[in-house]
Amino acid sequence: MRKRQWNNLSDNNESGKTTLLNALQWALYGDNALPGKGEGFRLHPIDWDGSENKRVPITATVEFELTTYRRVSGDTRETRKRYRLVRTVFEDVDNQVRRPTSTVSLFALDETGSHPIDTPEALINEELPPDLREVFFTDGDRALSFIEADVALSTKRDRVQRAIRSLLGLGVLDDAIKHVLKSSAEVNRKAKLAGRDSELTRIASRLVMMENEREKLEAGLEDAKQQFVAFDQKVDETDRKIEAALQKGDKEKLRVDRSQVKRQIEQLDDQLKAAKKDHSALFRSRSIATDLLAPLLVKALEKLEDLHDQGKIPNTTIPVLQHRLSAETCICGESLESSSVGGDQRRDHIQKLIDDSRMADEIQEISSELYYSAEPQHISGETGVDTWLKEYKKIFARCNGIQDQLEEAGRRFRALELQLDALPDTDIRGLRDTRRQYKQLRDDHLSNQASIKTQLVGHGSEREGLERERDRLLRAQKEGMLILAERDVTEDVTKVLRSAYQRITSEELHKVSELMNSIFLEMIGADPEQGAIIRHAEISAEFDIIVYGPNDRTLNPDRDLNGASRRALTLAFILALTKVSEVESPNVIDTPLGMTSGYVKRSILRTAVRESAQLVLFLTHDEIAGCEEIIDESAGVIFTLTNPAHYPKMLSYDPGVTERKVLRCECDHRNECQLCQRRTEAQVELELVS
Repeated sequence: MRKRQWNNLSDNNESGKTTLLNALQWALYGDNALPGKGEGFRLHPIDWDGSENKRVPITATVEFELTTYRRVSGDTRETRKRYRLVRTVFEDVDNQVRRPTSTVSLFALDETGSHPIDTPEALINEELPPDLREVFFTDGDRALSFIEADVALSTKRDRVQRAIRSLLGLGVLDDAIKHVLKSSAEVNRKAKLAGRDSELTRIASRLVMMENEREKLEAGLEDAKQQFVAFDQKVDETDRKIEAALQKGDKEKLRVDRSQVKRQIEQLDDQLKAAKKDHSALFRSRSIATDLLAPLLVKALEKLEDLHDQGKIPNTTIPVLQHRLSAETCICGESLESSSVGGDQRRDHIQKLIDDSRMADEIQEISSELYYSAEPQHISGETGVDTWLKEYKKIFARCNGIQDQLEEAGRRFRALELQLDALPDTDIRGLRDTRRQYKQLRDDHLSNQASIKTQLVGHGSEREGLERERDRLLRAQKEGMLILAERDVTEDVTKVLRSAYQRITSEELHKVSELMNSIFLEMIGADPEQGAIIRHAEISAEFDIIVYGPNDRTLNPDRDLNGASRRALTLAFILALTKVSEVESPNVIDTPLGMTSGYVKRSILRTAVRESAQLVLFLTHDEIAGCEEIIDESAGVIFTLTNPAHYPKMLSYDPGVTERKVLRCECDHRNECQLCQRRTEAQVELELVS
């Protein structure tokens, strides 16, 4: 496609950028371009009403222009052609995503109208080969899969290797090698036909069968790899949705927090009721009566003290004397036993004292009881007013404290309600469940890869043994020697092709590595001569992307680089790859400047504009901030997408749309219209506070 100024699409989160990226790829490549090859991937709107029509028509239309260059008589002639691509399918509306194979049509456009083109896939595969899809259509976050630490090392290497070999046009050599290998497999079929020996026939037949099995296993391995990558992308996409939702607030967590605050309010209500009961009981307590009678009680206690000092109270004579009789020992120490001398006289005397004490005035008994019941207060030096006031202050403070907690909990509850109302209807728990399912499917395909590889190793060992025995038997026949000669020729051709494949890969890999390093250091503003921490980056012979720090110490790109540097590294890799391959085609990138700011953000944008043949960027307002002048200088076409569901929380004006859709306007990064004007953060925060 012809080189031109880059295009810019600006919008906010949940405004259709990723959907548009998926739509472009589906239009060009069909379900194979969708995550999981479209398995279980819904295309129709989630709120589609299927009561009247359970079949949803899905259509994607893309208009594009191709520029070709031909050399005629020493002159280069440029030809431009415009096309319209239309892909359609019907999808059923139910719990299971089901749709037949889509239909694609391609039309050439000129001044006279549109003209259908037969076999549109041939033109698409020639101009935008499917192997290059993930390079030319890039999700800015998904691109990090080339360096992410949580991706298996073999998977990262495979992704880098596949991208490099695809863009370098090594598919032709790949196909040639496969074709020669198939010719080599003809040896077994010829040996089977020429076999006069039953053993040779058996071995040749087994080798033919093993070759078919090998092809099936390799096809299964390739499919498992693609499925792994597809579901890994779905995991990444779901992670981004979860992250975006969490940036606004975790609805599920907010609901849990709201429930906890509600339970806390209920518990505080119960505590306040109990405190109020204690407060009411305080006015029925003995302590308040003691407080009110304090003047009289003080005088009474003084008189009781005088009686106690005189020995008139307490009335403890009878218990003491009775205890002496039972112990048969007098207070003076004399024995009260009948057998002792004078014991009976002493017992009779004590009994007489007991009888006399029982005849004492009842007032003495009452005075003793009153003395002992009042004595603890008297001895402690406390009065009723001290005790009651302490209890009152304690209960009053408790009631006030619980009331303050209730008011604070009420404020938190109302704040959580406002936050919940402000959040979009994003089911984070559902997203996490979906992520677990995708991750399980991804891991299943990874396990399937390991299983197939093990089977291929076993097949290889068995095949080598059978081939040695086959060759021995063929040498014993004249016709067999001719078959072996043909086999030797095909092996020589295979060696030549593989040698060329490796040489091209090695040489071009070095070029990609050098250019990637140059672009990367420029993007992050790192100058090795000035002692920068990041010294250089390279792609190793094993297809690992490696970053080096001081003293050639290896840095882990995912853990040792910040988010902006990681984004710059992956974009530098893609741009270097497209540059070295000399393939001119659009680089469509969704959210390229996420996690970046300041100098690095502007540098990434300037470098991408310079290095790409045609740059198409899907940017958020936050990504645009600080880069306005670069967009002014370089952008060719700009338009804005708006999600009407963002009214009234985010949009200033009602777009007048009730159905779920995305609206487009011609506003650029410096202008707004009534359709796309957004509320400021200050306005939203003020509403939440009020």
